[in-house]
Amino acid sequence: MHKTVVIAHRGFHRDFPENTLEAFKAALDLGVDGVEFDVQETADGEFVIHHDADIDGRSIGSLSLADLAACKVEGSYRVPTLQEALNILGKGLVLLIELKQVRSLDKFLAILRRYVDKAWTVLVSFDAVLIERLATLAPELPRAVISEPGDDVRTVASAGTAGFTQVAANTVTGDLVEEAHARGDLVFVWDGGDEETMRGALRCGIDVIMTDRPDVVIGEIRKL
Repeated sequence: MHKTVVIAHRGFHRDFPENTLEAFKAALDLGVDGVEFDVQETADGEFVIHHDADIDGRSIGSLSLADLAACKVEGSYRVPTLQEALNILGKGLVLLIELKQVRSLDKFLAILRRYVDKAWTVLVSFDAVLIERLATLAPELPRAVISEPGDDVRTVASAGTAGFTQVAANTVTGDLVEEAHARGDLVFVWDGGDEETMRGALRCGIDVIMTDRPDVVIGEIRKL
């Protein structure tokens, strides 16, 4: 049977805030294949996991790591460091790492290489210039510019790795999947829309699905 890789978007955050260690542990307990998370850089060149550029009304880029220790997510949860996240997620999982405000790429890559399985790690960003720099600094890691839903965008495939065709869940078809597979691509779908849309995408034989509802997706896969 075809295996669809399930990636928990910012962890499993039904019961915990997204991008926290608790959400990452919950995703692991659920049995996901991978996790997506966001990286920001602090004023003193450390890396933390947080989606927004600001926290408590202040820019993360203007705060030191010590400053961030006093900031809480939803009142009681810490902002984790990159190393803390990778200690939980770094081996045996597919990682989709979105670089937000990251300046010190050499330092970031040095940390990453100590923890991750490179064949299972994809670096993504809305910043096309940053992705071009990564092509030179880390050619061994698959990478992609994040596109708007429905855009026909592929990763730059590294030697020995597959490219990805990014498709919105409500536009994926069996023919599209077959054409992508004929090119040697894997089909990556964002789980948007209702549950029937998600089920239809799964029935098309997609390769990867990123979702805020990994519990529901895993349940549907078991029914196929």
